[in-house]
Amino acid sequence: MSSLLSKENFLKIGEYVYRKSGIFLEEDKHYEKLSKYVNKRVLELEVDNFRKYFYKLRFEDKDGSEFQELMNGVTVNETYFFREKDQFETLVNKVLPELHKNLPVSRPIRILSSPCSTGEEPYSIILHIIEEGTVVEQRDIEVVGIDIDSTVIKKAQVAKYTDRAVHAIPKDILAKWFRKKALGYELCDDLQGSVDFQVVNIFDKEQMRKLGKFDVIFSRNMLIYFDDASRKEVVMTFYDMLNPDGYVLLGHAEYMSRIVSVFTAKKVDNTLIYQK
Repeated sequence: MSSLLSKENFLKIGEYVYRKSGIFLEEDKHYEKLSKYVNKRVLELEVDNFRKYFYKLRFEDKDGSEFQELMNGVTVNETYFFREKDQFETLVNKVLPELHKNLPVSRPIRILSSPCSTGEEPYSIILHIIEEGTVVEQRDIEVVGIDIDSTVIKKAQVAKYTDRAVHAIPKDILAKWFRKKALGYELCDDLQGSVDFQVVNIFDKEQMRKLGKFDVIFSRNMLIYFDDASRKEVVMTFYDMLNPDGYVLLGHAEYMSRIVSVFTAKKVDNTLIYQK
């Protein structure tokens, strides 16, 4: 069938997605994928044109499930374990010991991974914390992973991964914490459930508020998908969610100084981190 998504309709749905999620859909990058998604979805919903589909999306989606389907269809979730591993090493060698020293020992250290995709980042955090061993033996550490895509959250909870996803994990750590399967690897039982995964839209203030306060926030390679206004909104949300002296770690191609000036930038070894 021919595409139901004209260039005019692409702009309409793109504006709606931006208002709801802060994600800016670029025509050259997203048109083909979104067009295929809309064609597939109108068949599933048994509607015969874009106008009826868009009406359902905007006015009949009371529980947000249709918008969730749309976001699952257009977001990109490609990652792997130990990606940009110097940041995990900075976390366990410098950031956690500092937080442990300065915080009451009865209080858990809380870490947020946003977006967490299929779990490689938050589980990489867990693996580094456990392998380092010192701080986690002396206090509770909580790791929360959030993503707007419900499909990837389900995959993260199952914790099964391809060979490519685990290719950067050292062999001894891989053998220690994963089980080899016919198609890839599965995280061992001891670590399954160690991350609290939740479907959350970072532009939903109420959802973010319910997550509570954090001491460290990882948000890597997400802000590049937003425009300037959305980036500022997100990082100020992170600022409000951080406990005093908490830290944010961004992707290597992202710089807080280009967005807001409320964080203090620190260079630790080869890693740039931002403190409240």
